Amino acid sequence: MHTDPTPDHLQTRAPRTLFAALFLFTMALSSASATLLANVDIKPSIFQIVNFTGPTALSLLHGGGLTVCTTEMGTLGNPICFHAARMLLPSLTVAAGYLLFGDRFLPVMLFKIVLFLLPLEFAIFLALKRLPTSLPRRIGTVFLLLAPFGMTIFIANVVNLPVEEDYAYSLIAFALAIILFGPFASPSSSAASPPRSHPAYILAFALAVDALYLSKSSLSLAVAALTIALMLQLRGTLWRVVLLLLVAAAPIGWALHQHHASGRYSLGTSLDGVNLHKGNDAIFLAHYPPPPLTSLDDFDPDLNRGLYFPNEWAFNDYHLHAGLAYIRSHPAATLHAEWRKFHLLYISLTKYGSSDPHGLRLLIETAGLLLFRVLFWGTLAVSLAALFAPSLRSLRGPAAAYLALVAACSIPYLVGFGYTRHASILIYPASLMGCRILATRR
Repeated sequence: MHTDPTPDHLQTRAPRTLFAALFLFTMALSSASATLLANVDIKPSIFQIVNFTGPTALSLLHGGGLTVCTTEMGTLGNPICFHAARMLLPSLTVAAGYLLFGDRFLPVMLFKIVLFLLPLEFAIFLALKRLPTSLPRRIGTVFLLLAPFGMTIFIANVVNLPVEEDYAYSLIAFALAIILFGPFASPSSSAASPPRSHPAYILAFALAVDALYLSKSSLSLAVAALTIALMLQLRGTLWRVVLLLLVAAAPIGWALHQHHASGRYSLGTSLDGVNLHKGNDAIFLAHYPPPPLTSLDDFDPDLNRGLYFPNEWAFNDYHLHAGLAYIRSHPAATLHAEWRKFHLLYISLTKYGSSDPHGLRLLIETAGLLLFRVLFWGTLAVSLAALFAPSLRSLRGPAAAYLALVAACSIPYLVGFGYTRHASILIYPASLMGCRILATRR
């Protein structure tokens, strides 16, 4: 019989000394990494942060919403004012950092690090509440919780500011930890009574996935997968409705904002169309994966040559239709591209996305990617087995939730395009799933 080996008193009370040690270590390591990065890559102003994060933060502070007028999307000679191009959370975080610390790069970085590490620390706390009794499995759990901090692609998310994954990584981990280790997750398949409602956990989960939704439009599927997984754990229609209403607040509020700011109700952004077209066009296979120190952004002018766009939604709609038309008319090339995207995201030991490391840094980066691949595929294999093997039936619910999250995070980048950082948001979920496996099986 496979049951959770953790005694009841450890189910409700985490080893506080161990948690405190992990908390202090991860905070100190992340802060030290940020200080090192700031010394070599500091920018004169936080409003120069790329990916539109800096300019939109400045616009927020001046009451202009998320507005940026630019030709950076490859519309040379045709500047477009985007009001709906970026989701709220990254820009809002940088703007809040400015209000607290002024235009000082390192303090704003440290502010963001602490703010977004806190959800991850709570995920660690929940995992430690399921700490196994056997010493080897305890050591394995601690290793899994710390291993991501030895991967440069994960540390980049923790300390950096420009891209959405820098904000989403901990929110995904937080929400998944509630599903895997929270009060709604049965300790074994033979649990005698349903879990209590625990409204504080429901509210915390809803806030996390709402923030996740507002971090990046392509994560809406992940929000849906996480929400459905928790709804299936809840008992009673009332709490499921409450959760659904709380989570729905983000997309409804965002759609209303988009209509007010840009004139169109939208659950995403006005860059979703071009992101689809970038990964589905005649020149894609010639440039993907992009060479070091470059990205697909460098080829945006090729997609816009000879065209004029009066506004952001005309820009979005053209590229959306062009990308869909290419998929329909080039099925063989699309399938070839799908394999290349999948290989980059989940198999390759080379990091792609504007970096070109050498020497020791390259060795450390490759080792971290190798560890991620082993952890990812290992947890994926056990989770798939749990769906069918009777001996793993107590792991079936957590495994289904984890697999659904992996699929939800992957689909947008397989349909569009992805870099290594897009897969990096699954590093800590893989670690948490590994912890759940150790806590469930003897």
